[in-house]
Amino acid sequence: MAYITSGFMVKNFSLAEMTNKQAKDEIKLGLTPEVVEFAQMMQELRDWYGKPLNVSSWYRTANFNREIGGSSNSAHLDGRACDINNIPQSLFHDFTIAWQVICSIHCKVGGVNYYKWGMHFTDHEDKFGHKTFQVRDKRR
Repeated sequence: MAYITSGFMVKNFSLAEMTNKQAKDEIKLGLTPEVVEFAQMMQELRDWYGKPLNVSSWYRTANFNREIGGSSNSAHLDGRACDINNIPQSLFHDFTIAWQVICSIHCKVGGVNYYKWGMHFTDHEDKFGHKTFQVRDKRR
């Protein structure tokens, strides 16, 4: 498996954005075909929006994921989930439709979660047994 330590995997997302620097342990993001494709899909979402997207969390180490109370089988652990915290809630529906289209083009079972702070995107809902695109509203 290949690893990169700096630079960009896609035009608008740097490796620094993709790896969570708040983790205390060594960070190695494995460049699997699935991770690379997910990064390309996030780039497509950014291109659709036409404005910068602020990544708050992408790949997480298992230790860091535990520290912040993340799910033990989170798609973040696979580098296939991304949290964006600068999306206005008034655009959540539009982003959901855009992400659903991108996932469909890539033949992925994706999903989004809505939070008060922003949105969570994944192309890996099949990891959890889902066969269709998932939308969860966790703003309550």
